Amino acid sequence: MLKRLLILPLVAVAATLLPLAAEAARTDGKIIVADANSTHHLNLYVAFEKGLFKKRGLNVEIKQTSAGVAAVVGGEADIVFNCPTGVITPIAKGQNITIIAQVKVPCTSVLVVPVNSPFKKPADLKGLQLAGLSNTCCAVIAIRDTLKQRFNTEFTLTALAPGAALAALESNAVKGAILEEPFVAEALLLKDAAGKPKYKTIFDGHSDADGDGKIEPNLAGQNPPCRTINANKDFVRNNGKNAKAFIEAIDEADKLIVANPSADDIVAIAQKYVPNVSRQAIVNSNPKLGFRIRLDTRGLIGYAQALVNQGTIDKNPGEALFAPEFKGISW
Repeated sequence: MLKRLLILPLVAVAATLLPLAAEAARTDGKIIVADANSTHHLNLYVAFEKGLFKKRGLNVEIKQTSAGVAAVVGGEADIVFNCPTGVITPIAKGQNITIIAQVKVPCTSVLVVPVNSPFKKPADLKGLQLAGLSNTCCAVIAIRDTLKQRFNTEFTLTALAPGAALAALESNAVKGAILEEPFVAEALLLKDAAGKPKYKTIFDGHSDADGDGKIEPNLAGQNPPCRTINANKDFVRNNGKNAKAFIEAIDEADKLIVANPSADDIVAIAQKYVPNVSRQAIVNSNPKLGFRIRLDTRGLIGYAQALVNQGTIDKNPGEALFAPEFKGISW
């Protein structure tokens, strides 16, 4: 009789929990993406504007916010496109977010300096004041690590958003700026009073800083990974079909962009979402944005180790960074 009395309340509790579990699995295809406008998220915008989400029965809402990772961790949003180092940290701390796909490779952030800059070799950067997004920006981490390990050199970073970093460079408040596209393209379009270019890139794998006719390697490494698509773990667990359909749509958008990154319709979509960037800068920078969904797991785990080395996180999560539901799809 006692067993029966104990079982009945448990059955009642289970009955109340079942509807809650059912509600977690959505039937309307709703997905909320927390976004901060960037041409690096062009595949998201192309998929939305070209109807690639609707084609798969998804009801995607793009919400503009500068706190996208926090919104996904807290469950207010389902997906965010973000610099991976900004996601690795909460993952390492056990928070409710996971990496489901790559946005693009490689990272396009490079060092921009005045054309008449005296910097000829990496060691010349020692002690310089440079502008960059943050100390946990992928490019800043990669460049800083290379300078320390190979050239016993370190710079001082002034943390500024790309537009502000370019303004600091213009005012001579810093000696160089680690900028991402399309702000690199914007900088290279600027002319002096004589109509000559004001800025150049160095140590980026494409330029010759010391004039010896040889291209110097990219301080950030060869084809380092860039942004990732990240999702709330509960969303992936309870709405796996929708999450995978979302990545399918992004993959289709990737192929459209890569086929002709400077096509009028693609550039127009970029301008709609990122109106503060000139059309010519978008045309010049889009071909550099290597959109793909396949994760560079080795490179991303390397970023995690760099965060361990600088004391931002205690332990490298390794493959625990990536959603197991997407193994065989994006990694």
